[in-house]
Amino acid sequence: MSKTEKAFDYQKNIKILIGVFAALLAWPFLRSLSTNNDLNIFFGAAERLTQLQNPYTTPYNAQGWALYYYYSPLFASLLAPFTWLPKFIVSEEIPFGLFVLKFLWNALNLFWVYELIRFVDRTFQLPRNKMGFIFWLCFAMVTYRWVFLNLLYGQMTILIVWGVIKAFEAPITGKIRKNLGLAFGVTLKILPIYMVGQLFLMRKWSTFLTVVLLSVIMVLLPYAYLPAGYHTEILQSWLNNINPFSKNHIVELGEGGFIDMGALITKYLTGLNIEGEARVDWFSMGTKGVFIFTQLFRLLVLSTCWFWLTKFRKLAFPQGDILVMSIFLACIPLAFPHQRDYSLFMTWPLLLFVLHDAVFSPKTLGKITLVGLTIGATLMGVVVFFEALPFDLRRDISGYRIQGLGGLIFLLFSQGYLWSKYKHLSDPIR
Repeated sequence: MSKTEKAFDYQKNIKILIGVFAALLAWPFLRSLSTNNDLNIFFGAAERLTQLQNPYTTPYNAQGWALYYYYSPLFASLLAPFTWLPKFIVSEEIPFGLFVLKFLWNALNLFWVYELIRFVDRTFQLPRNKMGFIFWLCFAMVTYRWVFLNLLYGQMTILIVWGVIKAFEAPITGKIRKNLGLAFGVTLKILPIYMVGQLFLMRKWSTFLTVVLLSVIMVLLPYAYLPAGYHTEILQSWLNNINPFSKNHIVELGEGGFIDMGALITKYLTGLNIEGEARVDWFSMGTKGVFIFTQLFRLLVLSTCWFWLTKFRKLAFPQGDILVMSIFLACIPLAFPHQRDYSLFMTWPLLLFVLHDAVFSPKTLGKITLVGLTIGATLMGVVVFFEALPFDLRRDISGYRIQGLGGLIFLLFSQGYLWSKYKHLSDPIR
């Protein structure tokens, strides 16, 4: 051990880093308690459910926007008990039940963040030295904004990422407890169904069938306590709302700030007016063209993920399943409709593999690949904390869907990284 390593106090610096990271998380935690976010919409949906009204047909007012509820009837029913609490106002027109819901949800999110940190420690088994600390410092920098956004806006992404990782972390088995998080994520927001497809492609039949069965049970569970006709009605409304082939999910005009591929095509290749955003007249593509290009992109993404699955399956790589999982997960924000910047947290596991190799095995990353990944990560908001920028600049970043472009660049250059990593691991000497 060198004199420099002896002089570096790893434990002391890690404790300081943990303290600063935890203190900074108090900001979005507390701010979300007194501001409107998506939990207001979820609470409103639960209120309508208790009154046997359809939570999907009429939008909810949220900071000047008219937003719809897209989550499952099961999720709204789980929130119903909070609507039974006293109705007095705590802060900024936040009733007591909603305040309690926000507090508990934020606490759960912090627990899942803690579990994700433990997962990183188990997966990479980092050395307790200066290089290990550098990784954790970079980890905190690339993680904080995603946690900040999901806490502040009352989102589900942290839960989804945790549920996926829990299911795919070795060993991959069909145990119910291990797959509950993934199944709940599927019934909650549909997005993790892509990961169920990965289980099918991996031929993990017991796990695949377990997740499918659990998902079906969760979808049907409200029949046990809601009137059958009413639940059938709202279930049909939910399925209609999340139908990926509906025009609303192909040409995304109703709301601004989306970052998925369909939203990027709508923004730059249709010349249509998008509410709250500047108009771009580069090209005029019809609805059919948007549909075709979006579906081709989704097929390309699926084919690419399958390609890497077959490649890394051949290698005796301890983190192989986790790496392939991170590839599938990173594609979701661009492949699925109506995604916003906070959903880019799904690129986080793949980003950590890139970060780990950049710190401990830089030869795995070529210069061009590293530059491309850095540009993509910067535009996604990994490196720059956009919320600290002036309002006009933030409005343009959102209005021109810069973070979606960053996510696309990151995915493109990650292919070069994955190829280099595959060749590196395939080296018979190694």
